[in-house]
Amino acid sequence: MTVDLTSRRRRLKRLALAATAAALALILAACSSSGSGASGSSSRSGTYTLGLQEPDSTINPLTTSDYNAMFIVGLASEGLLSQDAAGKLEGRLAKSWKDSSDGRTWTVTLRDGLEFSDGSSLTSKDVVATFDSIIAKDSQSPGKSSFDGILSSVAADGDTGVTFSLAKPYADFPYLLTGSNTTIQPAGFQASTNWAKKPVGAGQFVLSEYSAGQGVTFTKNPKYWDAKDVDLQKLDIKFFADEQAELLAFQSGEIDQITSSPTVATTLKGSDHKETEPYYNKFDGIFLDVTKAPFDDPKVREAFALALDRKEIVKTVYGGDAAIGNDTTFFPSSAIQPKGLEQREQDTAKVKELLGGKTISFEITTLDSEKELAQVIQQQLEAVGGFTVTLKVLTSAQYYADGADTPWLNAPVTITNWAQRLPAQYIDLIYRAGAVWNASKYSNPKLEDLVDQYESTTSESERQDIANQIGEIEWTDLPVIVPAFASTKIVLQQRVTGTFRSGQDFPGGFDFRGIGVSSS
Repeated sequence: MTVDLTSRRRRLKRLALAATAAALALILAACSSSGSGASGSSSRSGTYTLGLQEPDSTINPLTTSDYNAMFIVGLASEGLLSQDAAGKLEGRLAKSWKDSSDGRTWTVTLRDGLEFSDGSSLTSKDVVATFDSIIAKDSQSPGKSSFDGILSSVAADGDTGVTFSLAKPYADFPYLLTGSNTTIQPAGFQASTNWAKKPVGAGQFVLSEYSAGQGVTFTKNPKYWDAKDVDLQKLDIKFFADEQAELLAFQSGEIDQITSSPTVATTLKGSDHKETEPYYNKFDGIFLDVTKAPFDDPKVREAFALALDRKEIVKTVYGGDAAIGNDTTFFPSSAIQPKGLEQREQDTAKVKELLGGKTISFEITTLDSEKELAQVIQQQLEAVGGFTVTLKVLTSAQYYADGADTPWLNAPVTITNWAQRLPAQYIDLIYRAGAVWNASKYSNPKLEDLVDQYESTTSESERQDIANQIGEIEWTDLPVIVPAFASTKIVLQQRVTGTFRSGQDFPGGFDFRGIGVSSS
């Protein structure tokens, strides 16, 4: 059986869209007004209620690309590792993880006595079966892209040892184990199974009822490895069709949290609620085909970048919930940042100089969800002068259509959003020659060599030096313009107590340990 790459691409990009619209928007860092730990009359029998959109397909933990489905799976399932609010790795099912001296092997040791919710033992065989399914040649898992060219094989070493053999040294490999579709499922789990009908997992909760069109009810999993720290006895998910319905539910006290947005912020201004600290969740990249006119000319690409008023984009498009980008793919929250780069700002005189009196005409192709950003870019370019820009706005199905001529990879200028990933992953996915998502058709052997060096060393000083060089190439060559990094936060009812250790997303492991609901 061959892999339908274009179908996989569409599903993976739907994941990025869902993640940026809702998933990574739900990432919860420490509550800014709640302090740390539970307080007041936190009730261990309390019920926490939140809203999601109903998943648009049958749920399968290994293949779903729908964030809402991933959230549901994540509450009842557990991965090997997760990331806390600061991006630090934390062991979940894994007790420890260690690389070999040559960086080509990672050994993960499971905690003792792990069980699935049905009482069966969770062992290394289940881990191997899960990852064999993810990386198989005929795999339809969105998680496969993270391991392509990196993970060669997985093997069991007794009941608690798992050996990951790599195709090349990869210092950040443990972070890939926090990615999408990597929760551990029982060996023998079938890809065709509708998981929601008879779910078995090792997560903090057990799915007790799934009501189509209404919601999902979870109860605490007494077999969870850290059950003592799960205070909630029940967690309810209610399905909402749109933000307005969810906002009304939050205002009435029906649900305990809602994703912040300009509408939510305006409506709830002055009301009695709490907010989490903001978290950077995506960038909307402007991809330029560097193999065809006019963007085969580096001067035109630079003129485009310098025509943008990034401060205004942050204010207008993101409502202030974003950081100004500088045309590299290192998120502001990344531990290592490229140094020595001048921050690009709008420079109309330089734009005119670079264009030399020419008028550049082109079309921007993008999603309907990116329409506002595309319109602002169009207006800014034409206001500066030297550009004539038209827009082609497509639905998600049209933009990510199957086939070799799919618009998001073939139109001369596209705007595509990308959820937060490791710096090296972006090189492998969108900058490396031949990469399946290299919409810019860009190639730079030096950049590819640098990212291989970056991932083969654990030396912080060496990594910083390499990051500086990577950032300089991205900034100079400009196959992708990154005007901003979007951030978001969550609004919580005052009755919610405790501090979320990590995000409500797959890197954070959907962690509700230490969270309570006040009975008062």
